[in-house]
Amino acid sequence: MYKLIQYKDPTVFHEKVHSLLMEDEAANNLPLGLLNTMKTSDKYKDPLLLLVENEVGTVMGSLIMTPPHYLVSTLKVEKEGVHEIVKELHSFCENTGINFPGFLAEKELALQLTHAWCHLTGDRYNVKMNQRVYQLGKVNDIPLSGGKMIAVRKEHEELLAQWLIGFVEDTGELALTEGEALNRSRDMIENEPFVFLWEVDGKPVSMARGARKTENGITVNFVYTPSEYRKKGYASSVVAELSRLLLKEHSFCSLYTDLDNPTSNKIYMEIGYKPVCDSMMISIL
Repeated sequence: MYKLIQYKDPTVFHEKVHSLLMEDEAANNLPLGLLNTMKTSDKYKDPLLLLVENEVGTVMGSLIMTPPHYLVSTLKVEKEGVHEIVKELHSFCENTGINFPGFLAEKELALQLTHAWCHLTGDRYNVKMNQRVYQLGKVNDIPLSGGKMIAVRKEHEELLAQWLIGFVEDTGELALTEGEALNRSRDMIENEPFVFLWEVDGKPVSMARGARKTENGITVNFVYTPSEYRKKGYASSVVAELSRLLLKEHSFCSLYTDLDNPTSNKIYMEIGYKPVCDSMMISIL
């Protein structure tokens, strides 16, 4: 028997699930990073925090959602247990009126959760993205393109907003309006220390960001190059230099890639990123 326990306080929830998530810190960089952010800011509104316990009170997993995003799922149970947990999740959703767009989890777990949910509800599903999680401990000595890495500044506010819109269009994430993108851009420039651009002859051509700290690591994300500047090595250069900078303060960097984009996966491995596990983002229709 498994039960789901909802928590409102991310600090208390973090204390409960921390040791389980830390069994594989790099693979669990997303839930760990989300919880660390929740503990120190109000960036995420009304997060859903569900702890999974077995009949003797041992923590067996967590289900975390920052609306309107996917349910980030980490479970240490057998396949039969997944079906039990999905029944509990379905009851919880019916009783609370809470909905979620789909599952984000390690590949096999994501498929097990989705199949169990759709078997129970009759819903259909669609694989939104095949992903791979990578970890980096040392940057390889790779050639960099011309140019240099610079920290994003106030003058880049509108450019960054447009690039954020381009990024979510490329990755299939939830679309941003121009106003939302501008607010996000301002917040990143004012409050985040690791947002960087690659600049060539005074012109920004690519970007990357370090965010979502875990105990020993930090995630690299928002890697974006506008189409007119691609295939020139700019993304490789900014990711390599940013990763070097981040490794001065952290034991490792992690990142998610779209497995269906062979170019980006090749770039990251050349830099020194090593595969940790495969992950899937699956929409419930």
